[in-house]
Amino acid sequence: TYRPDIKTEDDLWSNFRKKLNQNNLAVLKGIEITDREMDAIKVYMCEQAASSYKAAMWLAGEHGIAQIRLVREDASLGEVMLMAINNREVAGGRSSYEVINQYTSYAGERQRRFDVTLLINGIPLIHVELKSRSHPYMDAFRQITKYCKEAKFRGLFSFVQMFVVSNESETRYIAANINGEMGEKFLTPWVDENNKPVNGCLDFAREALNIPMAHLMVGKYAVIDEANRRQVILRPYQIHAIRRVRDATRKGQSGYVWHTTGSGKTLTSYTVTKNLLDIPAVDKAIFLIDRRDLDRQTSDDFMSYAKNDDIDVDRTGSTLELEEKLLQNTKTAIVTTVQKMQNIIRKYSGTALSKKDEATKEKLKNKRLAFVVDECHRTVSPITKKEIDKFFGSTLKPNFWFGFTGTPIFAENKKSAVGNLARTTEELSCPS
Repeated sequence: TYRPDIKTEDDLWSNFRKKLNQNNLAVLKGIEITDREMDAIKVYMCEQAASSYKAAMWLAGEHGIAQIRLVREDASLGEVMLMAINNREVAGGRSSYEVINQYTSYAGERQRRFDVTLLINGIPLIHVELKSRSHPYMDAFRQITKYCKEAKFRGLFSFVQMFVVSNESETRYIAANINGEMGEKFLTPWVDENNKPVNGCLDFAREALNIPMAHLMVGKYAVIDEANRRQVILRPYQIHAIRRVRDATRKGQSGYVWHTTGSGKTLTSYTVTKNLLDIPAVDKAIFLIDRRDLDRQTSDDFMSYAKNDDIDVDRTGSTLELEEKLLQNTKTAIVTTVQKMQNIIRKYSGTALSKKDEATKEKLKNKRLAFVVDECHRTVSPITKKEIDKFFGSTLKPNFWFGFTGTPIFAENKKSAVGNLARTTEELSCPS
């Protein structure tokens, strides 16, 4: 929805207030937010946006829902939790999408006019700065960095997660950082699923800023890197791989993804693992890693990404702990070794099991699992895959398998160890 009436900070807060009232009718019990309560909400929101990193953590929310704790002015109404953004309600539910332009920021000595901004539930999350064809797109980027240094992005605008810069013919995007330097090397061009460049401003908008894609870009395709205290927005080929995996699960298919070394394979595989939890047919997403790789960079990166997500990174030496995690009814992702999975299968493959062990075995076998395999060309052999499928899966309840490899999988070597998963799965993404 185009909102030509939103031009100032007061307009923005007023619109956000309306969204909160509309989206939280039940918890507010029909009594709208008062002026004093709105003042408290403003203070709370500004605290959450003290930095781009902190804003990203708040927006990620608990189980994908960003909330505001509000103590009602009328003490008899008590304390309520207001839903601000639900990243699980993409293009539906209580999510609303609006676009504003020529917003005026009066912060600092000079007022500035912003070009185009996309709002989700009244919060500015994607900002677009435009130049004419006679200027390079870098002029738009330099303008944004100047606005950041002048502290123009304040209040609700502190929550901006993604910047887009364009001169109509060339367009780039970057994760927002209103508090520090944004390296121009991270400005990313868009390519379509066939690796064809999408440079035009309107073409980019159709590909990456439509509904639901705009919400997905800052909700599903953004990862908080705890180690570096920043948010990362995925590159196009990573997003295409994730979407291919999603489409495969809908068809009941498995597959493998080839990402070259240095192209962000770990980040892609992490996001695939996380997003598999949104699929109703999956109880647990299991990221399998070889024991020799457990203490290497892949596991460390997962730990950093998982701090603000519903991801359980299992780095203990206990197979019993893995078993307990599998038995839990919570819908979580687990990072573990293929050796621990084999230990559980061996434990419950005997014939002389106690009644308690038989009951546990049945609970384990009834779990609907999706496996994501790092370095699939060597982590899981065909025999091991069959063993896992035989124990956990069935023709009525097959497992999903998604392998990641940095080793090229070509027709001439599919019969080698490289083809362990490739022989029984479909190629999902192979960016060069």
